[in-house]
Amino acid sequence: MALNIIFLALSTIACLSFLILLLISGEFEEYIKPLDSKVFMLPEIYGVGFKVLKIFKFQYKTRGANKLRENMAILYSERYAEYYMRVLYAQKISIAYLIFAVGCAISALADGTDKIVMFVLVCVVCFAVYYTLGQAPADQLKKRGERFMDEFPNAVSTIALLVNSGMILREAWREVSMSHDSELYMEMRKMNEDIDNGVSEIDALYAFSNRCVVSDIKKFTSFIVQGLEKGSKDLASALRIQTNELWQMKKQNTLRRGELASSKLMIPLMVMFVGILIMVMGPIMTNLGI
Repeated sequence: MALNIIFLALSTIACLSFLILLLISGEFEEYIKPLDSKVFMLPEIYGVGFKVLKIFKFQYKTRGANKLRENMAILYSERYAEYYMRVLYAQKISIAYLIFAVGCAISALADGTDKIVMFVLVCVVCFAVYYTLGQAPADQLKKRGERFMDEFPNAVSTIALLVNSGMILREAWREVSMSHDSELYMEMRKMNEDIDNGVSEIDALYAFSNRCVVSDIKKFTSFIVQGLEKGSKDLASALRIQTNELWQMKKQNTLRRGELASSKLMIPLMVMFVGILIMVMGPIMTNLGI
């Protein structure tokens, strides 16, 4: 009886507090309007997270916040990094809070000690969701880097051919950057814009590598900068060397992904094997009276 009262009170407090915070969070409506629901799920409830952050006067100066701000600057540009960093904090809190409130209500409806088991499970799910949402930007950057490395060898090969034919690097880069509309080529176009705005070619290259956040692209950039400083002859040679290295890296990445995909296929096969084993052994064990 006491356990029922405790869980009933807990679920009531959790659900009511969530609804109250949602109702009084109208001041954050302008923060939520620009969000794309395809990227940020359930943006309508983010006011709860913003309100909680405001109540507890969160300063956004922790190591995690600084790292998240850096990731958001890469994904959404430096101009919007602070905004999207705060949105992600609000998202994590809001969704985890919603799951906790609903989970508490479900736990209150369970029987006996099942309430405790259900409540512990809800807490685990809330923590998992909060952590997973916090890791989303890093995962996006990782996948973005993989997409870049799939296309970068082709781009460098074309640039190398153009430079070897007598075209200067700046013009070759511009020509290649306009040939496709994927993320990598759009980043290459930003380098063109930097140069047009008066940024030196070397500084524009370094800015490009920092936006890509891929170690192989940074290595390529450093190598090309050395070639630029030594002269056009060394630059052509550097491009040829980098082209060969990048293609080798792409082959290795492709093989590694193939091995990873094949290992993932073993999981459903094992599940099917266990299921078939249970179907076969079940009747046998029943007939033996075990």
